Amino acid sequence: MNKYSSKNIIEQLLSDLKQESQIVNAIIRGCIELRWAVGKEEKETAETMIYNAFEEYAVTRGIPQKVAEEFCEQHLEELIQSVLAILSPEL
Repeated sequence: MNKYSSKNIIEQLLSDLKQESQIVNAIIRGCIELRWAVGKEEKETAETMIYNAFEEYAVTRGIPQKVAEEFCEQHLEELIQSVLAILSPEL
């Protein structure tokens, strides 16, 4: 089998989907936890969960670690607000 066989492509696609869904699910879980967080510690924990998944996504997309850290710090609030808007469009 060559590296472009249908089996290899399908296996890679499924692997990518699994990885992507894990990151997306972590971001969604973090945003839900953030929405319901009461105390400062709960909010910080939820934001950390979102940040870590966001950074992991950026790095898997080929952004160098240091650049990904800066990018995620800069755009974390925008990501959170966008995800919350998707989860609760009526708000």
